[in-house]
Amino acid sequence: MKSESGFLEVDGEVVEVRRKPIRHWHLRVVPPDGHLRVSIPLHADGDAVSAWIRGKSAWVQKHRSRLRRDPPDRVWFFGVAYPVKISPDEPANPAVLFGEREGFLVRGVRNLDEGWTLLRAWQGEQLARCLAEMLPRWQERMRAPAVHWRIRPCTSIWGSCTRATRRLTFNLYLAERSSELIEYVVVHELAHLFHAHHGPAFWAMVARYLPDWQQRRSALRRPLG
Repeated sequence: MKSESGFLEVDGEVVEVRRKPIRHWHLRVVPPDGHLRVSIPLHADGDAVSAWIRGKSAWVQKHRSRLRRDPPDRVWFFGVAYPVKISPDEPANPAVLFGEREGFLVRGVRNLDEGWTLLRAWQGEQLARCLAEMLPRWQERMRAPAVHWRIRPCTSIWGSCTRATRRLTFNLYLAERSSELIEYVVVHELAHLFHAHHGPAFWAMVARYLPDWQQRRSALRRPLG
C-alpha cells in the first residue's frame, strides 16, 4: 500500500503526518524550525496519535532546545543544500551573504533566532523575484486573468487560490524547492482560476501544460535531504 501525507493539528500546532505501511510510531523534530513530523501506520486513529504526541511534550522540548543550541549546518535554497553559518557576535549591519561555493553567512544579528528570521526573509525575497518572472509567463501561456499574489509561511499547503478576488498565495518554504517544483505550484494555482475543484477537468488542464505533473507533485511531497 502507498504512503499518505497530511497534517494534524495538536493543541494549536500543525504536525506533519505521514501514514506508511509500518507497525511503529515515530516522531521527529525537524530542523531548522523545529516543526513536528510523525510517521504512523496507515490506519492509526487520529485522536490516539494526538494524545501520543501530547505525551511526548517533554521529549519535544528537549530536542527543540538542542536544535536551538546546535542549529543545522546547511539550508536548502532552490533545490540545493548549502552550508550556513550564523554569526551573532559580529559587529556589523544585519545581512545575508550568499555564494554558491561558500553557502550562507548571516551576520550582524543578536542571536540565532534572529539570524534564522533574517535568512527566511532573504529567501522570501528571492522567491518573490522568481515568481515575478514565472507568473506572467504562465499567465500568458494559460490565458489566465490578472492576479494578485503574496508569499506567506504556511504549514499545510504549498499554494492557494481565491477565485473571487483572483488572489494567489504561495508558501514561503517553496524557496527551498527547485524551480521545476515551484513551476508546478504556479500552474496548479493558475488552473484553479478556471476550475475550483480537483476534478478531471482541472487535472486535464494541468496535464496539458505540465505532462509530468504527477512526478513533480510526488517530488514536492518528499522531504528534503
